Amino acid sequence: MKIRTLSGAVYVLITVLFFMLREFVSDYFFYLYFAIFSAIGTMEVSRAVGYGVKDFSYYFTIVFGILLVPFFVLFQKTLRLGSLACFILVNVLALIFSIIAKKKMTDKNEVNVYSARVISLYYPSIFIVFMCLLNTFYGDFPLTALVLLFVISPLTDTMAYLVGMLYNKIKKGNAKKLCPKLSPKKTIAGAIGGLIGGAIGSILVLVIFKPNLGLSHPWLFFIIVGVLGSMLTQMGDLFESYVKRSVGIKDMGKILPGHGGVMDRIDGMCFCAILLYFAFLII
Repeated sequence: MKIRTLSGAVYVLITVLFFMLREFVSDYFFYLYFAIFSAIGTMEVSRAVGYGVKDFSYYFTIVFGILLVPFFVLFQKTLRLGSLACFILVNVLALIFSIIAKKKMTDKNEVNVYSARVISLYYPSIFIVFMCLLNTFYGDFPLTALVLLFVISPLTDTMAYLVGMLYNKIKKGNAKKLCPKLSPKKTIAGAIGGLIGGAIGSILVLVIFKPNLGLSHPWLFFIIVGVLGSMLTQMGDLFESYVKRSVGIKDMGKILPGHGGVMDRIDGMCFCAILLYFAFLII
């Protein structure tokens, strides 16, 4: 528990540091942060689903994960392309990488290995593109969206754990499970607690930062974003559980002792980022 708490505190401090660097030095620092997510996350997923095969395509996939955010910055910041154009170009790059990976296949179990490589190209990389897109808005929009991303998901996980554990004790271990085949410990009560946690986190962002988003009903917007963001966070957790259960592993990595790997921390954020981008794009 001490190791878990310490590594969690370090993760929070690093995140706060990058927020400060973004605000007081340059927004490019957050692209650097997302580049770290993409590089390490791609390595973890490639290793987890890659059937133990470390051929050319394995390293090629990791290179894509490392170069993804720099490519995005090139398209968006240097070439001044729009968000949609950046997203399309990144997907085109992923497609090109997957075609090259297919041509370089040497393993006998080519179909399974190739499928693993394609998964590694799009998860988490393409999701991280949406995180990068949050950093491209103007005014109070980018900071607000990024803070929501780093608040909704953790509070969802925390409240889901606390409420689920408490309710399960009340029910003497007979609380109804949410999705027992994927995650035996998750309960419906915990999921509801997670939705409440997401809403609370979103409201706290509104109250503390008081962002000027030009909304006539900001409370309603933040509550809806909090609930839907929490829902997608939990979907991301279940998807990650599905991937890990499919390959028979407990954690994606060991970079955060007691927590697992980078993907074990950002799985819910990946899905939540998509909602936040479109929500802020609409307003």
